[in-house]
Amino acid sequence: MLSADLHVLRDEHVAALDPLDFDRRVGDLWRMNADADAKWLVTVLRDVTPAATDVADLGTAECLAAMRDLGMVIGSVKRHGMEPLDAVPDLEKVLIILGDRTGMVPRDTVHHYIRWNPTGPRERMYTGHRMERLLMSSVRVSLPRMSAAVDLCRQLWDISPNDLSFAVVAQELVALLRSMEDAIDIAVANVTPEFFARTMRPFFEDIRVGDRRFLGPAAAHVPLALVDMALWASDHGSPEYTKFAAESAWYGLPGWRDLFDEWVAGPSVVSRLKTAIAQANGATPPHLRAGAEAVARGLRALVAFRGKHLTMARKSYAHELRLYPLGSGGGSIDLLAEIVDVTKQNATQVRRWLDQPRRAGKRRVLCES
Repeated sequence: MLSADLHVLRDEHVAALDPLDFDRRVGDLWRMNADADAKWLVTVLRDVTPAATDVADLGTAECLAAMRDLGMVIGSVKRHGMEPLDAVPDLEKVLIILGDRTGMVPRDTVHHYIRWNPTGPRERMYTGHRMERLLMSSVRVSLPRMSAAVDLCRQLWDISPNDLSFAVVAQELVALLRSMEDAIDIAVANVTPEFFARTMRPFFEDIRVGDRRFLGPAAAHVPLALVDMALWASDHGSPEYTKFAAESAWYGLPGWRDLFDEWVAGPSVVSRLKTAIAQANGATPPHLRAGAEAVARGLRALVAFRGKHLTMARKSYAHELRLYPLGSGGGSIDLLAEIVDVTKQNATQVRRWLDQPRRAGKRRVLCES
């Protein structure tokens, strides 16, 4: 199965599918989690796990829907203290096949939990709680937009900053990045730190598949780190953040790992802008200026989002609340704070490069007069 098939599938098409007959179990899953009924959850996981031979007959969309529904029970079993593959050994081969068939990791991801999840009565949720639904809504705002942002970064990577089309693409990118602040506002307004830390976070714990462990469908795997890598982090990020971004790309759509490998080699968009502005020698063309100003605005949008995210994360992972030292995507509060600071520094730097020729021009005028 070609992983490129995922890029032509409509999200609503995958969401409409129910290859494991899971629709009738949605409400039961909420109740079993509320009752911490690990034994019954294992029974359900065993019942819905298809035979490996049956998985071979599924199309790409069906494989995505099957991984989505298996993942809901896998996360539930793990949340109540059991290793899913120890409880249902036949599941391992099925997960590996599903991952191979779709070009993704052998576990459900944020794409399965959000993009390919139906809404309304069929919506797959761990708890059925209104806060979980609203938390999912906030990610539903950002995930497709950040996936589109990755595609725009791919275009920026291949365009010279001196080209007018660079400015056009950069402007489109700003609009997508600004939507991240809207998404975090939904979560801040409707989801308490206690609910996330105590109720939701345990469902995203990692599980063992084969010889490695895979995290659950964390919102932290929205591809913002990949966007960072293209814009600034390839040559301005710390080794810790580069490692986090590499891990995050692993949980993305097919092809994103290759993009990370290409972008991490640099130079970043910010560095290319620096070179282009310097080569303009004080006479920055209008379209180069427009592109640089758009990138600076995009970085400022990320700072606004991440500032709110940092505040929310600090509350959710406060010592008296947290059950885990790291976020659901494997990052720390300190790393998040570092990303906020460095993103802000890069936005400021781009503005400074643009302003320097103007200041130099004013000094020349004064000297000549």
